[in-house]
Amino acid sequence: MAPEDAWVSTEFVVAVPHPNPLASCHLVVAPRRHVAAFYDLDVQEQRMIWDALSELRQRIATSINVTGFDAGFVDAPVGDEADFHAYMHLIPRIHGGSVSLPRDAEWVDLGPQP
Repeated sequence: MAPEDAWVSTEFVVAVPHPNPLASCHLVVAPRRHVAAFYDLDVQEQRMIWDALSELRQRIATSINVTGFDAGFVDAPVGDEADFHAYMHLIPRIHGGSVSLPRDAEWVDLGPQP
């Protein structure tokens, strides 16, 4: 991905389009710091991820008709590769659409559009 492809790029987080999107505006949101699990981040870094998700939800909801959002946390399995980098999926739920959420993530329903 080129830097100009990023939807969000801050000191703490970057959000880019998923290379194989399951829905329009499917994004990958990742911390800048290399960690294997979301809860390896400090509280400020976690907060910046949540802030980015909030901003992205608003931006997406103004560009397409969504009924809600799913966020999927992808962490390294215990004992897995040492260089794994935790990240999140952000997938908008589009009225009339159906997405089979990947099993590699722990999913959270972020509710209806903001």
